[in-house]
Amino acid sequence: MLEIAIMNFQTVLVEHGFSQPAVDMFLASGIESLYPPQAEAVEKGILDGNSVLMAVPTAAGKTLIAELCMVNAILNSGKRCLYIAPLKALASEKFKDFKDKYASLGIKVGLAIGDSDTPTRQLNRYQIVVATAEKVDSLLRGKAKWLIDDLGVVVLDEIHFINDNSRGPTMEILTARIKQLNEDVQILGLSATISNADEMAEWLGAELVYSEWRPIPLKEGVYFNRVIDFYDGVSRQIVEEAPDDVSRLTLDTLRARGQVLIFVNSRRSAQAVSRQVASSVKKILTDDEKKQLLELSKKMAGSANDSTKICQKLAEAVKNGAAFHHAGLKPKQRELIEENFKGNLIKAIGCTPTLAAGVNLPARRAIIRDCKRFESGIGQAYIPTSEYKQCAGRAGRPQYDDHGEAILIAKTSSESDTLFERYIEASAEPVTSKLANESALRIHILSSVAGGYVHDINGMFDFISHTFLHHQKLEPNLLETITDIFEFLHREKFIEKAGYRFFATPLGALTSRLYIDPFTSIFIREGLNQIPDQKPYSEIGIIHLLTCTPDSPLLKGLGKNLVEELENFSTRHHDQFLLTPENTALLDDFYFYMASVKTTWMLNQWMDEDRDDVICDKFNIGPGDIYRHVDSTQWLLYAAISIAHLYQKHDLTLKLENLRLRVRHGIKEELLELVQLKGVGRVRARHFYQNNLKTLKDLQYLSAEELGAIPTIGLGLAKNIKIQLVTPFKKPYSTTSSNVTSNEEEWDD
Repeated sequence: MLEIAIMNFQTVLVEHGFSQPAVDMFLASGIESLYPPQAEAVEKGILDGNSVLMAVPTAAGKTLIAELCMVNAILNSGKRCLYIAPLKALASEKFKDFKDKYASLGIKVGLAIGDSDTPTRQLNRYQIVVATAEKVDSLLRGKAKWLIDDLGVVVLDEIHFINDNSRGPTMEILTARIKQLNEDVQILGLSATISNADEMAEWLGAELVYSEWRPIPLKEGVYFNRVIDFYDGVSRQIVEEAPDDVSRLTLDTLRARGQVLIFVNSRRSAQAVSRQVASSVKKILTDDEKKQLLELSKKMAGSANDSTKICQKLAEAVKNGAAFHHAGLKPKQRELIEENFKGNLIKAIGCTPTLAAGVNLPARRAIIRDCKRFESGIGQAYIPTSEYKQCAGRAGRPQYDDHGEAILIAKTSSESDTLFERYIEASAEPVTSKLANESALRIHILSSVAGGYVHDINGMFDFISHTFLHHQKLEPNLLETITDIFEFLHREKFIEKAGYRFFATPLGALTSRLYIDPFTSIFIREGLNQIPDQKPYSEIGIIHLLTCTPDSPLLKGLGKNLVEELENFSTRHHDQFLLTPENTALLDDFYFYMASVKTTWMLNQWMDEDRDDVICDKFNIGPGDIYRHVDSTQWLLYAAISIAHLYQKHDLTLKLENLRLRVRHGIKEELLELVQLKGVGRVRARHFYQNNLKTLKDLQYLSAEELGAIPTIGLGLAKNIKIQLVTPFKKPYSTTSSNVTSNEEEWDD
């Protein structure tokens, strides 16, 4: 890093033409001088329009530089800014921060993540759009010219996610697309873990700011036999008495008024370790904290209608000042955990490494208990060094700690040496493009043709030459692969040829707009084509068809307790399945086929109105998993409705729409009319039905007081329902993509 003199923050703002209100707003944060990496970014022209890659540790001030960059472009050049985050949770967090912070400057901030975000048609009103890469990619597929024309700054947060097999290709293609469409755009890449940052900066055409400087020094060490040996040669004895090593390390931290994140290798371990340390955490709680935690635990447990064993385990841990955090929890539960950990009410969290890649949640000490996890076909394997670095980077709370500690746990002296060598002394693995994956190329080649960005194989190859994949020269047969994909898309009627130019067919344009894999469209098309000729309409058959597509998440693992029931379900409904091992080569894989059947079975139980706790227990999942599968299946049903409409299967579209409503609310068909009411979900609709109130007309004859007396309704909701019944009724759920996601308030009832 360059030798940078201390740089006064106010001087920087004034010299670069920030308005007085903007200067006042930034200085109100209490910042007087810039951190060394921030000062280096200014020296390298970040406020003069130069693109910059900032590869610096967590909490070293990357986000402030991004904010300065965006506000500068908005106030001084009238440009729009995009802030792209890899995860919805991270995007939501940034949106809330920016929206509150910049309201005083008249800067409007919009959110685009595909859930409860700003309507797409209104996004052009906002100067800053915070979004996921997938959502921006979707907008560009829809030819959102307004987004590119006046785009001044693109911030790529956590740009190392290009290394991710799932999200990486979209982030990479999107970056190349934006550069292609607007050569003058300023790109700011942010990451804490890029060992080959110079290579990525060269690809971006950006100046590089690379630093290991942290505002809160990080001490890394290995714990063995009640002693932490730190990398700087200092050792520390842990004298706390507790039943196990993790509890001793936790209690040692809490005694010094710190907080702890405990990283483990699975959801089950996260739950277990939170219970494991809870008794130690409880020792340091004040009476007032215990009272607050008791109230918080009630919120975590939920109502009698939707409480599950996981909810109850979480509530019990929270009552004692601990928690666990993973994707099996409901979004609201995760938000409460994060909020109360930041507020220092929850003292310790057991979590999987995905937390380190998500929201900003620092702690005094990050304990990395598990450095191995099960990998299919390999067994127990060491986690990547980059994953450890992400977890370790969460150690150290700004404004609270003078240092942070990342502690690995060894079982033997030999393992202690291995952990030092593999994680503390090592660099993170280089970021590599994952775009060579044929599925990713297939999806993005179709979207490029459908969006009108390329029209032939050479044009696509020219575009791909701007990607990180081509820059790294990782795929020697790239032109041959692209040619094969064009031939496949042409053969399956996604694109058509006129001379040497390709254009999207209606199916190709629809598939791109729906944001699904072409193979998903093929599966749906072929499945729907079977219905009129061979089989009567079957809802289970449709659900199973969707679970077989590449875009459907699957419930994997057979489990001894489920095998017999699963086989019975498969046999009972085999004739209703549109895709079977007999007619679909993909389903020759027994484990894939049974995973699709298991997922279908779970969704069927949901639509049969089984309670959350019953479903979670039977399938060994969390309530958040139900939410995720419901969300995905709704989207795929929307895709099926659109494809049925394209092929003029109008008799199917109404049936599929009703099925989508059933999936959304988790209801039997008889409740479809009742759930049209806002605030009425599966539980309340069933209570109405059980009281012989089976239609909206039936509800009109009762007073608000009579409706309010029905279980779970209450007078306030009853009055609202009466208002809805006397106003022109508009069905709240249409066949537009903006309404596809689950309404969690109704889901919780």
